[in-house]
Amino acid sequence: MSDVDLFSELLRSWVYVAIAAVGGVLGHMMRRLGTNQRIRIGETILQGVGAAFAGYLVLLGCRSIYAPPEISGVAIGLCGWLGADATLMLLQSYIYKKLNIGKVESRDDNK
Repeated sequence: MSDVDLFSELLRSWVYVAIAAVGGVLGHMMRRLGTNQRIRIGETILQGVGAAFAGYLVLLGCRSIYAPPEISGVAIGLCGWLGADATLMLLQSYIYKKLNIGKVESRDDNK
């Protein structure tokens, strides 16, 4: 891979992560405004960073299945809008199904 291709791919990744972050910030603000709650800048930034992380994970998933850029953009933007909590819960259930992992039942040592 040439330096130009590597730079282009890195730039494209950052654009997708930025889309997720903006979606996370906007989604958080819209949810706050919808419930007439005060918007706190620190909390809003934290939601944006969390959405960016979740968006990056979705980006890796999209690349692993060779999804077209348009589909990747929609999935990443939507997951950013939903926020990190919702996205990571969706990813967790998907990964558990793929790895055939069920919920771990608690052990009772008294039996």
